[in-house]
Amino acid sequence: MKKWISAVLISITSLHQAAMAADAKTITDSFVSNLSCQNLTVNSIYQAIQPTAFHTYFHIPITNWKFHSGGPTLGVCWGLSSAQRKMFYLARFDEKEELSKEDLVRKTLNMFRGAEFTAQQSGNGKARMIQTPATLEVLKYSDRSLMASWALEERNPQGLFPMLNRGYKETINGESTWMTFKLDLERSQQQHFFRGGNLKMITGDTTDRSPVENLLTVTQLEKNLKAKRLTMLVLRGGTTTQHVVVAKEILDMGKYFLIMVYDSNNPLADMPIYYQKSTQSFHAPAIMSVLEKTGDHGRSLGVFIVDEDEQVSIDAAMLKHYKAECAK
Repeated sequence: MKKWISAVLISITSLHQAAMAADAKTITDSFVSNLSCQNLTVNSIYQAIQPTAFHTYFHIPITNWKFHSGGPTLGVCWGLSSAQRKMFYLARFDEKEELSKEDLVRKTLNMFRGAEFTAQQSGNGKARMIQTPATLEVLKYSDRSLMASWALEERNPQGLFPMLNRGYKETINGESTWMTFKLDLERSQQQHFFRGGNLKMITGDTTDRSPVENLLTVTQLEKNLKAKRLTMLVLRGGTTTQHVVVAKEILDMGKYFLIMVYDSNNPLADMPIYYQKSTQSFHAPAIMSVLEKTGDHGRSLGVFIVDEDEQVSIDAAMLKHYKAECAK
């Protein structure tokens, strides 16, 4: 009887020690540093984000292009900004790949597009391609970054960026369509832009944004960025001048806030937006000078925070990923 009790106690102790060891485990990768597996939450993941996680080294190395199929003046900057935010949060670089190159390309393009293609039988028996929302997930890449694979494209055509550019043809039940970097970012742009609520950003004048609205916007932006929650912004210089960027950092400079952003027109460097406290207004002369050849580039802009809902699925994907990493 005593031997049996001792064996049970030893077993319980071993299980307890194993559980404590699992809790004591920490994760460090290209995104987080010393992330504790104990009481893992979305907030603890954000607190463990590395200072370099949103560096320009991890930018998508391509400049905004003219929208191939026409459409709104926002071009593809909305799709690029959404893709950039997802890559910041969901890409893990310089790691052992868990998927084949082909699957990585497919899942990355699904991530950019925000949707998966499937075939649906029509009434005449033919298949038609439809899009369904994609489930976001963290992906591991052996490449050091998209920027690195772009720079080494000639030496390594099997790198992530050149493979995304080439894409692939998806065929389901005889119905086929091409999936490529540019085409899928344009598809993403269409999904993001064509929403009823976005009409307010392409009509009227920048004065539609009052000082009070600007103060509320910068307050929310400061809260987001201090919590390391990247924020997509629509900049409106007028009815025909629209642009989308990703806010990465906000610095209180005394008389003004300096907001550093990913700008798809200048992907190799962070670009500045200024919020003047005295006038409660936003300005981005360096960004506007690229959008417009002439005019007052330093004028006040209408600034809108958009796509906050996208963060919910990103958070869920990160939590699922690190729970699995902690369980290994």
